[in-house]
Amino acid sequence: MDLFTLAMLTAPAQPPAALPQVAADPPAAVAPMVPGIAAVTSPPAAHPAYTGALPDTGPSPLTGAFAPERRRFESDHAFDGFVNPVSNPVFAKDPRSSTWARLLFVNNNIPGSNPLGGGNAQAYAMQLNLALTERLTFIADKDGYAQINPGAAAASHGWLNIAAGLKYTFVRDVENQFLVAGGVMYEIPSGDAAVFQNNGGGFLTPFVTWGKQFGEHWHAIGNHGYSFALDQSGGSSFFYTSLHLDREVGGWFYPLVECNWFYYTGGGTNLPRAVGEGDGLLNLGTQGMSGRSMFSTAVGAKIKFCENLYLGGAYETALSEYKGLLNNRVIVDLVLRY
Repeated sequence: MDLFTLAMLTAPAQPPAALPQVAADPPAAVAPMVPGIAAVTSPPAAHPAYTGALPDTGPSPLTGAFAPERRRFESDHAFDGFVNPVSNPVFAKDPRSSTWARLLFVNNNIPGSNPLGGGNAQAYAMQLNLALTERLTFIADKDGYAQINPGAAAASHGWLNIAAGLKYTFVRDVENQFLVAGGVMYEIPSGDAAVFQNNGGGFLTPFVTWGKQFGEHWHAIGNHGYSFALDQSGGSSFFYTSLHLDREVGGWFYPLVECNWFYYTGGGTNLPRAVGEGDGLLNLGTQGMSGRSMFSTAVGAKIKFCENLYLGGAYETALSEYKGLLNNRVIVDLVLRY
């Protein structure tokens, strides 16, 4: 036996090397130490997926992780892809809950065949809306000043009636960009008789308005209602439907087409039947209007400078055999929206 073998036999035994303490480590720390075992991580905390639409929860869908809380009287900005209709400005509502001031100019050309001898009329107005909540809106959609310049009579001018009411959004589907609202508006006989205002007991108008986005860029808005005179001598009563279609281009330009239909169920006592009736902005109280209807179309565009400022315009013409006071008109509006 050599000396090396003898030394190995007589040397004291060595304890085995200590294993690393891993019992307290999470699974992710163990896996790299053990070959062939993939790292295991704990499941992530539950978190709602963001789909790009604002959640409709609580008093304001603009609260939560993806948008600041809605400020008092602030417009509903979950539907900013829409723009308001231009023609039929008193009765064609925006279905969104908005706070805005809308400056409005209308130049209306009277048919030459009308007993008034043609001529024209202008209106200057400012409509006001106040979003009390993201669903409830106070509306003041008729006011301003008008001038009538008939070809066969002297010109007249004066203040228009004031009309105000409430609108409530019953359906508010942010994910599908779909809205349905309804309300009622009362027109107060407060204007000047020189422009056929301040007659009778005023007008009451219950209405429904809706809006829908199609695809990424198309928007349709509809308005339907019935405006009736509370005093038969005060004016004409009628059903109306207004439809709007636009296409967003580049996020700021909106070519649009609109159509308006009025069906009269009764007239007033102010003017002979041959003169015809206005179609919303002016209610003349013409006799014998029951059963008459008028259809018009409008083409135009909206320019959106930002979410708070729009400029729009449209050219409207009557296509029906009965035209009333409308041969054609130009409408321009400027909307300042909060």
